[in-house]
Amino acid sequence: MVDPEVERQYADTKELLVLWQEFYEYFEMAKKGENLTPDKEEAFLDLKSKIAMLHDSFMDALTHDQNIGQNVLDIVTRSISLKHLNRQNIADIKKMEIEWHESYLLLNETVAMLEEKRQQLASMSEAQYRAQKAAGLAQQRVHAILTSIYLKIAIILVAVAFGTVGVQVLGIFDWNSLANYPIFHSPYRVGKKIYRAINPNSPWPNIAVADGDRAAPSSTRWIGKPEVKSDPKDNVLKLEPLKASGIAGILNKATEYRKEEVTQKFDKAEIHTFLLPQTSDALAVEQKWNDYVSKNRQLESKFRIVRNVNVITIITGTNDGLINDIKVKVYDQL
Repeated sequence: MVDPEVERQYADTKELLVLWQEFYEYFEMAKKGENLTPDKEEAFLDLKSKIAMLHDSFMDALTHDQNIGQNVLDIVTRSISLKHLNRQNIADIKKMEIEWHESYLLLNETVAMLEEKRQQLASMSEAQYRAQKAAGLAQQRVHAILTSIYLKIAIILVAVAFGTVGVQVLGIFDWNSLANYPIFHSPYRVGKKIYRAINPNSPWPNIAVADGDRAAPSSTRWIGKPEVKSDPKDNVLKLEPLKASGIAGILNKATEYRKEEVTQKFDKAEIHTFLLPQTSDALAVEQKWNDYVSKNRQLESKFRIVRNVNVITIITGTNDGLINDIKVKVYDQL
């Protein structure tokens, strides 16, 4: 059995090997600066053209180290002329010598491989060859699938989904435990956002990790640095608008509470943050407050409420401009 394609690759690669050795002789001539005549330059250009024409066939025969095989054409392209090579610095010359030698070894290896392939084909029938070629194509397709970038992306996505959603659903690991350690807040928040793709109302476990959705205290978006106060939540829950709207009772369920003060010259704003057990509690607060404010519009200038899943933040004070600035700049809420 004779395969015309293998025969062509063998003949072209064998010829390219001879030309590649000849190329090195010219390379050495240029390096030494000897006999760089117009005739030699013309012969060198002709040699480069022949190498370029045979290069595709050599690359088709390669089963590995395509980057080294490509160096053959790269070296030829960089070798503009013998005089140009003669003007190269020592580092560039040394690099080209190394690349030439690697390519030379690969050419020898490819010629030997093709010779062995020719001998194998000589002992095969056409039917055996077709069967072997079909098996080889199938193997190539499987290899292409296994090394495909899309498969790698799919594996990464599955791993991320399992590491975030899967372990939580199956009870293997509770992601909420990471929220107890500030160093893990960032990866926890990433996992939480992925998990919320299937459970959008999944609550924050504490106020500190929910703070990632507002400006950091060091940010210039703050009008003044927030100062934490130790007041109990009962004090703010006594405010008449909170009681009249019906949200004071729900906010009293909060498992965590924090009061902060922000001062701007002679004005002061208070930020009251409540962590409610369930997102449904926070939704109820938001709904009741919006209903109440729709009938008492004057309260909008003195109170602003921001909901972040199960976290309710009440911003209040005497300066409506300061209150609004905090809501818009710090909490990114209109």
